[in-house]
Order: sequence, then structure tokens, then C-alpha cells
Amino acid sequence: MTQTAIVTKIHGPGLCEVRVRRSTSCGGNCASCGSLCETPDIDVLALNAEGALPGDHVLIEGSRTLLLAALVYLAPIVLFFIGWIFHPVAAAVGLLIGVGGVLFVNRFLQDRGGVSAKIIAVVGRAE
Repeated sequence: MTQTAIVTKIHGPGLCEVRVRRSTSCGGNCASCGSLCETPDIDVLALNAEGALPGDHVLIEGSRTLLLAALVYLAPIVLFFIGWIFHPVAAAVGLLIGVGGVLFVNRFLQDRGGVSAKIIAVVGRAE
């Protein structure tokens, strides 16, 4: 999955911070769905192999985005339904284990640097 972003800071050689517009559930055309959704920009650490500078517009690729999204949404739900097969209390325990697992993986990835994106091209240089 590729997205456009703006480089905001350089964090040493080969690493920078980029600002990405988070996509909406309606595909960015909020007027058509009638909701007043405001999507805040998010800052992400990215590998900077292209030599981008602050202010540059870049194309980034999320390396683990789909896998992490599946983990966050599916793990608690799957464990909930597996627990429900045995007993409603086991369903609640399964849900808690799923959420706890997601939080553990999040902490683990943050401790490893939290880099989940890579700059693949500079599409516009800062003036």
C-alpha cells in the first residue's frame, strides 16, 4: 500500500519522520457519504533511502500495514468467538487475551524502533 506524505523531520542518516493524511472509511469523499469526518494527519517514522529532505513530498510504502490491521481487528474477534463456543465467560476472556496480545505486539514494535514505512520515491522537492 503506497501513500503520499510530507517529510517533517530528519532523525539521523536513513531515518525521517513523515506526515501522512489518514484515509477515511468513505474513501476521502466525505461529502458524498454525508458525514463530517475530520481525519487528522499522523506522523510516522520512515526509512529514508531516497535522501528526502524536510518539506519534500514523498511516496511511502507501508511494509506491515495490512498484517497489523488484520491483527488489530481480527485477533480479538476470533478469540471472542472461539471462547463463545465453550462458554460466555470464556468469550470475555478470549476477547481480553486478544486485546492484550495486540497491546503486547504494539509495545514490541515500538521498542524495535517502530519503523513501519519506507520512502520509495521523492515526488516533489521543497522550495
